[in-house]
Amino acid sequence: MNPQLTRRQIIQYSAAATAASAGFPGLVRAQSGPLRIGLITPLSGPQEFIGSYVKNGAEIAVDQINKAGGIAGRQIALEIRDDKANPAAALAAARELLGAGINLHTGGISSSVVLALGPVMQQEKGVFMTCGAGTEKMNHENYSPNLFRPGDAPDARTRAQAKLMAEKYPDITRWTGLVPDHEYGRTTWSIFVDGLLEYYPSIAKKKPEILQPILMPYGVADYRNSITQALRQQADGVFNCTYGGDAITMFQQARGFGLMKRYKVLCDAANEFLVARGMKQQTPAHWTGMHYYADANKGNPMSDRFVADYLAKTKDPEPLGWAAEAHASLYAYKQAIEKAKSTDTAAVIAALTGLTWETVTGIRTMRAEDNQAIKDVELVYIEPASNAKGYKVSNYTKIAGKTVLFPATPGKKLNLRTA
Repeated sequence: MNPQLTRRQIIQYSAAATAASAGFPGLVRAQSGPLRIGLITPLSGPQEFIGSYVKNGAEIAVDQINKAGGIAGRQIALEIRDDKANPAAALAAARELLGAGINLHTGGISSSVVLALGPVMQQEKGVFMTCGAGTEKMNHENYSPNLFRPGDAPDARTRAQAKLMAEKYPDITRWTGLVPDHEYGRTTWSIFVDGLLEYYPSIAKKKPEILQPILMPYGVADYRNSITQALRQQADGVFNCTYGGDAITMFQQARGFGLMKRYKVLCDAANEFLVARGMKQQTPAHWTGMHYYADANKGNPMSDRFVADYLAKTKDPEPLGWAAEAHASLYAYKQAIEKAKSTDTAAVIAALTGLTWETVTGIRTMRAEDNQAIKDVELVYIEPASNAKGYKVSNYTKIAGKTVLFPATPGKKLNLRTA
């Protein structure tokens, strides 16, 4: 050993050698610092408050993991970047983090963002987990081995909603959609139509009539033209794909026109409690998809602790699903790294493939063929109420994800039913 080494250098050298001999080659690097994980999510713009749930959920997971000793004895630190739900901003953030040697990332609630990140992660040897992007393409025609979805698949959730409509509303057979004119909106509507065309004939014994969807602009303040188009239709059921701040704006304007009173049932793709919180007693009664509904998971120790920690951090007793998905992604990384005994990209990908791990919604499995988690779909029925929140959940259900999830076809486009 070099006699010029200081005592501190000798200790660091010995620690690194011990870690390497113990089979942790990927953890040898930067032993003196924390394990940095990138968090890329919208923290400004119309989807900022969805991004805030992602950030809070990830930070709670990091606090919990660090208090329990970290990952293989190493503390975690988040490197947080704002993607503005914009692919260009997300790519800039990802390249910055990858250039700094940060190869593991989570976040990404925008479909266009996640699809843009796939090639970059593959080229630059990074890993990215989405906490809510609703495009099926990342598991099918745009499949990348470096992209993972630790939450429910958009096809599982949306087909579960179509199945529920056929079960609960067999006489509501004329459907339209309020669909943002971008990747997520078009994808989600197409999958819902596929589900209607499968489940109404098999469950309700009736053929649904699919009307042309109303294409909505994205990120605007005025939806009156689209609302006027919707008023001209004669639909009984409507499927809404607008989300976040856009959904609240659209519903508030639609209320002035009486649009929602025209429909006998409203099914919302994925806003969870966002619309209800924004509109309170003015919220229209509707079913919505949830990544996570706390009341449906009471008694799960991880869920109960998550709710308590979320309340302590944010004063919010009702964490939404994006927070839960971020939380699940960090625990997936923890288990994968400890399984691989490495933080190297190839080793982490191999460990994540087929991984089974505990989450706030129970055990999930990362499907080996396409990096898609298999988990239950949670759906709730929200109504206005004269309570402090201004709304209530009057019904909820869980549908086994494996019963509505499309088979894995990485690299191939889904063959969806069309009206």
